[in-house]
Amino acid sequence: MAKSVDKLFEKYLSKFEKELFRAVNTKDEEAIHDLRVSIKKIRALFLFLEESGFVHIKSDYPYLKKLKKLFKKAGKLREIHIHKNLYHHYHKQTGKDFPQLKEHLDRLEEESHQAYHEAMPGIKLRKFYHQADDLQAAIKGISRSTLNKKLFTFIQSRVETCYGFMLEPHYEQHLHQIRKYLKHIRFIIGQQVGDLHELFQDELTFDDTKKVEDILGEWHDRDEFRKLLEEYSQITKDKEDEPARELSGEYLSQVRQDIQADITELRPELVHVFSLMKNLLASDRLQMK
Repeated sequence: MAKSVDKLFEKYLSKFEKELFRAVNTKDEEAIHDLRVSIKKIRALFLFLEESGFVHIKSDYPYLKKLKKLFKKAGKLREIHIHKNLYHHYHKQTGKDFPQLKEHLDRLEEESHQAYHEAMPGIKLRKFYHQADDLQAAIKGISRSTLNKKLFTFIQSRVETCYGFMLEPHYEQHLHQIRKYLKHIRFIIGQQVGDLHELFQDELTFDDTKKVEDILGEWHDRDEFRKLLEEYSQITKDKEDEPARELSGEYLSQVRQDIQADITELRPELVHVFSLMKNLLASDRLQMK
């Protein structure tokens, strides 16, 4: 059954509350990851509401933007966790220990962990929920017809943009944006808001887009790890530590090789997904209610 946008917000908010309390004062990587996912869903919904002209989050509900600060702090900590996992992966893949990098990551993790926990008390829940209640009341009266039309525009703009990226020779420069747009599509349409999901359900399941997102996620993690290695190489460039420089170069070489493999694997998958979406959106099968 299709949901109204206020019911989706209620669901996402409930999920956020649950994950917020699970992620307080913890080093649990999954808890922090799940908190970020819950915030991503709310932020995608805010973006839809803003673009559609239903509400103005920034001006009318400024306290809800506090989520962004917490999202960034949790994101930095989550990123270090991923870097450490990738360090172990490439340690095994190259067969070479890199203790200097491990120590660097340990220091970054401690700093990020401290910053994350200092940000947690900054969320005044009573004020946050007061604005959330006001927002939910404001979006409750959106008609099904209007919602469908705005959803169509929101999704079509993202599909057309991503499809256009596929025609560029260096499409990989847009992979970060493509990843964001795919999440927007799945977070909102995948939850069966309005009737637009009916257009996709027989031809494209959101398990299909999740599969592509997973490959994009692996590419993204490696690309961020590449940036960290390049920054670390700059830090150690002037130090008299030839072994560290050599190890940094070997790790970087392997990471870049894997990134290129991801890029090669992704293109046909993305072309398939966005071509199918584009054709479905261009069809006359969707009857706006």
